[in-house]
Amino acid sequence: MSKQKIWDIHLKVDGQPDAEMQTRMQQLAESIAEEPGVLWKIWTYEDGTNHIGSTYLFKDIEHLHQYRAMHIKRLNDLGITDITDHVFDIMEDLSKITKAPLA
Repeated sequence: MSKQKIWDIHLKVDGQPDAEMQTRMQQLAESIAEEPGVLWKIWTYEDGTNHIGSTYLFKDIEHLHQYRAMHIKRLNDLGITDITDHVFDIMEDLSKITKAPLA
């Protein structure tokens, strides 16, 4: 089992993700890139809906828990409460075979 952890989060926002939303989120993306323990993040959305999400790779579970608590609070403060998330262990040997971008 890997020490690294995956955090997968999905939420609903007002309106559909668009270029304007991406521009507003650029500062957030730059901030996330500097967060301790965050190795990478993939931003996702479901076309034609107001569903967005992210999949993160964290250095370890401690960094994930610290970031998760801060980020969920930040989303709640923005009025976003329809959130689902999961923390996953990584099957590293199989993931390497399929070229996973593990750090």
